[in-house]
Amino acid sequence: MAAEIFCPECGTKVAVGEVFCPNCGHKLTPIAVKTNDNKNDDSATVTNQDAQTTMQRSTPIPPKKPVNKQLVGGVIAIIVVLVGGCLGLKDYYQPQKQLDRMITAMGDSDKNMAKYIKTNDPTLQNKISNKSVKPMQRYFESNRQQLADLKSTLQDGSTYDGTYSIEQSGNAWLFFPRYKINVAAAYVTLSTNHAGVVFYQDGKKLTTTSSSSYSKKVGPLFPGKYKFKAVGKIAGRKLVNTSTNKLASGSQDLSLKLRIATFTVSGRKGATVYLNNKKAGILNDNGKLRFKDYPLSNDLQAYITLPVAGQNLKSKAVDVNDKLSYGYHTIAPTFKGVVAKSDAEDLLESAFSGAESGTEDSSTAELFTGQESNSSYNDLLKFFQSFKNNDNVDNYTSEVTKVNSVTPAGKNKATVSYSVKYTFDNSGDAGSSTKVQQFTYPNAEIVKQDGDYKIKTIGVTQAADWEKNYSDDE
Repeated sequence: MAAEIFCPECGTKVAVGEVFCPNCGHKLTPIAVKTNDNKNDDSATVTNQDAQTTMQRSTPIPPKKPVNKQLVGGVIAIIVVLVGGCLGLKDYYQPQKQLDRMITAMGDSDKNMAKYIKTNDPTLQNKISNKSVKPMQRYFESNRQQLADLKSTLQDGSTYDGTYSIEQSGNAWLFFPRYKINVAAAYVTLSTNHAGVVFYQDGKKLTTTSSSSYSKKVGPLFPGKYKFKAVGKIAGRKLVNTSTNKLASGSQDLSLKLRIATFTVSGRKGATVYLNNKKAGILNDNGKLRFKDYPLSNDLQAYITLPVAGQNLKSKAVDVNDKLSYGYHTIAPTFKGVVAKSDAEDLLESAFSGAESGTEDSSTAELFTGQESNSSYNDLLKFFQSFKNNDNVDNYTSEVTKVNSVTPAGKNKATVSYSVKYTFDNSGDAGSSTKVQQFTYPNAEIVKQDGDYKIKTIGVTQAADWEKNYSDDE
């Protein structure tokens, strides 16, 4: 039986021996066909298979499609981004780095802090906002050491001030633990001593008192720095009491009584007096300024400024209420690094009494800048030695009776005016007598050096303020 073959191009059946397909004209590959009848069926089968194989091989092989390099590159880029993003998020949400961000925001009232805060108080939890947590930020912003203590305590996993602790609060991107600072709530009860007084919190009106025993509980609040104020009219006069307070967690009381008081600020004449940062007057020729029936606020502070060597020096602020509570009605602000009157008197008295012996004394020398090389120290030794060498002087003593004034002379130095009383027991041909003299040294200089006050110069005196003589007969 003749083998059947087909055109590999169009599939049309063609006769053996055809060179071209009668249908499409495709050139056919010649096939050798054996006609030996003695060949068995296996030979015919093999020949038929060879023919089919030959025809199949003549079928064109379609070319391979090129690889889409852009697609592969895009997939690789996505994988790189995902891996990089995962590593970046893992680094960003490290517990220590989360704490660093929280502490930075806690110490900067311009930053958004609400996202880092939680509380166990359900009412306060609903009030969390960047505005409601500002008092915490204001406090730590002005108290950097406390901020550092807060950070170290939270790093140790402990609770700071019984108020602040760090806790996990869910996860970020499903996989990374998110931490927040858990803050305990604060409450404050306000009271005053008159009816019709209006309470304010940071400028916001809270309530008006209906009696002199009325009180108002405020909270829950976040701990921190708040300004409370009570405003009322007493005997036709408007009185205001302001109080800037650090509220701690838990409950506390705050009295905002409306009061008046009379007090005097003293210092160097011509100094400018400020009460709560507002200019209040100038010290007179006696170095005093009196305030009569002045409205007191809980945070009333006084300080003075003084022009010295082209600079306007500012004294340390004095808590007026604190002084009044101890019975002091004269307030004398001091300057940082400038010796106080009492300290100046003690220092000068030690120097004079130590030098009375007329011999060098290392402990006395330590009271002076430069110690033994200080010219005033050596002059003082020579001064007393002259009395010891005087045959007519049987005995002598000195006493620093008063420090008249301490005037700032620049950073960490002051000009001191003081008075010294000398007593001499004399003997001679006319008999025994006692002479008492007082001299004023107007221009001694005391400086602060390595944390201690030292005498730079003892000053120069001209003539005795007064002199008294007593004879044995008297």
